Amino acid sequence: MILEPLASAYRRLLRVQKLLVLLLIMLLTTACSPKDERPGLWLGGEEATAMVNDWRFTDEIQEIAIETRTWYLLAHSTTIWCVEYEGNLYVGSYGSEKKFWEKNIERNPQAKISINGEIYKATMSLLDDEALSREVNVAYNRKYDMEEVFGDEIPLWWFYRIEQQL
Repeated sequence: MILEPLASAYRRLLRVQKLLVLLLIMLLTTACSPKDERPGLWLGGEEATAMVNDWRFTDEIQEIAIETRTWYLLAHSTTIWCVEYEGNLYVGSYGSEKKFWEKNIERNPQAKISINGEIYKATMSLLDDEALSREVNVAYNRKYDMEEVFGDEIPLWWFYRIEQQL
């Protein structure tokens, strides 16, 4: 007789626990992918199995998502502009301080890139060739019309090359 109320309470506790786990899974699922300026965690999508030799297909794509690893081993993802130049893919950054993803890349250059739902494993490296950087900047300005976005105060940009890894 005494065991019946305990068993009933235990079943209710298990139901609540299952609901909490389900809620947590739903929250993680919706919070995983970045959207606009909101960062996310892990990128979802199909993993690319073939090498991309020419990234021109990104010319019509305004934003891609990148996933980097934090120092505490969680994924950090964010949306970012990209540009193809001479068959290679680049992303840019600007501002007085490095972005969180850039600090992650300094520590670990391995990343994942999401383009139209397809995930590409990649290595990202800071572009240190000034002449090439100027050319990539011209391509960036052409694609994104920096004057429209920033007005007369177009910031100084630096770029990272994305090299796909299989």
